[in-house]
Amino acid sequence: MRASTSTRVTLLTWPIRQKPLHHMRRATLAVASGAAAVAGLARRRGWRAGLGPLSDVAALGCEILDFVRGSVDACEHGRSPWILACVSLGLCAAVGAAGSVIAASRPVALGLSGSYWVTRIVSLRLLALVYVFAFAAALFQNKALIGDRGILPAKNLLDRADAAVEHGLRADGANEAARPAWHGQVRRALARVEILPTVLWLVGNRSRLDRWLDGLAACGLLLSGLALLVGGASAWHLLALWVLYHSINAVGQRWYSFGWESQLLETTLLALLAAPGGLLGCAAPGASLPAGAPPPVIAVWAFRWMAFRIMLGAGLIKVRGAKCWLDLTAMCHHLETQPIPNPLSRRFHNLPRSALLYATACNHVIELLAPWLILLPCRPALAAFGLLHVVFQATLILTGNLSFLNWLTIVPGLWCFDDATLVGLLPQEPAARLARSLRIASMSDPTAAFASWSSLLGLARDSAAVAIIVWLSVPVYRNLLGARGGGRQKMNAAFPRVVPVPLWCLRPLCLFMRGPGPAEAEGKMRRPEGLPPPPASSSASFDLRSLRLLNTYGAFGSVNRERVEIVFEGSREQVGRGEWHPYTFKAAVDDPMKRPGWLAPYHLRLDWCRWIASCRGRRSQGLEEQWALAFAGRLLMGDPGVRRLLGRGGDPFESGSPPARVRASLYVYCFAPPPASPAEPYWLREYVGPYLPPLRLRDLAPKLHEWGMVDESSPNQRAGW
Repeated sequence: MRASTSTRVTLLTWPIRQKPLHHMRRATLAVASGAAAVAGLARRRGWRAGLGPLSDVAALGCEILDFVRGSVDACEHGRSPWILACVSLGLCAAVGAAGSVIAASRPVALGLSGSYWVTRIVSLRLLALVYVFAFAAALFQNKALIGDRGILPAKNLLDRADAAVEHGLRADGANEAARPAWHGQVRRALARVEILPTVLWLVGNRSRLDRWLDGLAACGLLLSGLALLVGGASAWHLLALWVLYHSINAVGQRWYSFGWESQLLETTLLALLAAPGGLLGCAAPGASLPAGAPPPVIAVWAFRWMAFRIMLGAGLIKVRGAKCWLDLTAMCHHLETQPIPNPLSRRFHNLPRSALLYATACNHVIELLAPWLILLPCRPALAAFGLLHVVFQATLILTGNLSFLNWLTIVPGLWCFDDATLVGLLPQEPAARLARSLRIASMSDPTAAFASWSSLLGLARDSAAVAIIVWLSVPVYRNLLGARGGGRQKMNAAFPRVVPVPLWCLRPLCLFMRGPGPAEAEGKMRRPEGLPPPPASSSASFDLRSLRLLNTYGAFGSVNRERVEIVFEGSREQVGRGEWHPYTFKAAVDDPMKRPGWLAPYHLRLDWCRWIASCRGRRSQGLEEQWALAFAGRLLMGDPGVRRLLGRGGDPFESGSPPARVRASLYVYCFAPPPASPAEPYWLREYVGPYLPPLRLRDLAPKLHEWGMVDESSPNQRAGW
């Protein structure tokens, strides 16, 4: 058994040798230590060693093979799309494999094999670019979405979370007399962070969150812009970005419920593991390239494990999803019904049907078969997957506005390329300059005076990282197995992972949390009569799920066959049919004459949520959507913040008084034939039915009062009652 473990560790670390040699030994020891910790946990829980994972992989292989056979039978063109997809993507993978070998064999790339300095700089710069757009969207949209006068105010969410915390403390029968005075405060603070991990708990007056929301977004935009300029980010830099974005995401509600929010947070944590510990990041202007310690092997394989989970999870959700993925007709509908098309979407949609069937088969090959190349510890296989991965994401960027999802997904795929490959692909002169800097950096050791201590600390960090990643991956691994893992596959989800927390170490936290005063807290936590006092426990449990440390991913398991859109309209008449004027959004499909534009990686959250609300098709009902009713209420109030979320001139009542009534209707849209002139429509549409009936402000008054959206001091709102 020891020989087998040693062989497995050697195979995992063989292709990524670090210079100097002690980095390689430290990484090997870290993997072995982490594996030993997980193996002990496995023995205690009765897991089968060796045979379990192998049988699971074999079962997944059989499931994929059965899907391919069923697809060949169901597809109208038989096996032809699959053959063409395998041949063409096989050639692409061969180009990537051969290119990596040729690039690494150039004299300028000699000695750079197995190092990831350049990979780290490129990936962190791309991650910083994603953060720039994410924080820019937060800065320009959050006040209207979750601000003081937002559609779904964050204040209400914080108040509900506080009520849930107090209810939980009362249910536990907390007795302040049996515990230290600070005990209940620490439990309250811990419970708050467990429900909503956000720094907004520090705000004293929750009725004025706009400045905090703007401040968080502005700080994040500044830090991410700095990281983009200097070519990367330090570990402290990335930790600050993670805290800032997590604080916004935690109170984002429906607007931040997309899978790439969790993916961005997890990617940042892995980047934190790979980043140097200094303050300036990977490369400062005018400084030698790069700075800091080399990326540890653990970070390299953590990113590859993430790329494997993303791609295979997306493929399996389609295997277990809609029938259109089985008969390869998904792309015949997806390009027309996707959330926000771009200018090229209609061109791709109008390709011959055989080309769209081939495109669906290519999607399956890349997501179901290519990820297994990551597990092969050799440069050609890794480069083959890396090229397929990057080309696939670039193709998705060209076919639709999918926010920053595809840009972010490129980041873990970049870690399939080492410095020898990336430097070898450059022209001779810049490659020589870069290789010279890399060799100087690899020979220098900024911690030479503390070599033994830094090695021990690095080994401890890497061992802990291995154990934590494997422990967090267990439910994700089971989720990939689907029914074999004990349930239906979930996508874009985190799983419960509970850890004990000693309360004494969190005592300073209660000094910063704003909440009920001591008298109020004592009243809320009064123990019911007859209930014996609980023991004075010195620890509490904390569920890591809300931190989104490691998640499962997937997208478009089902594809709509028709595009149903919601169109909001307003009227000045209080009764009768009247004349209805439509509101137009920035990018969502509404006006048949509106041409799509290029938006990604920018994210229009209101437009996306409008599309998601219509995914039920003709059965969509707005009375079931809180955001739709709240949005209608803001339109009736003539709120200027919500008006800024609409397109240019999108509010037909901008120059006058707000509408007396608002309604929403459902329409089916399809691409119009390529127009001969700009005067012809881009979309054809047909009326389906109502989504929201005509509503006045007084009709929504009970709900708006319940949601805390009514400003009694506003004369416009009082006049509307």
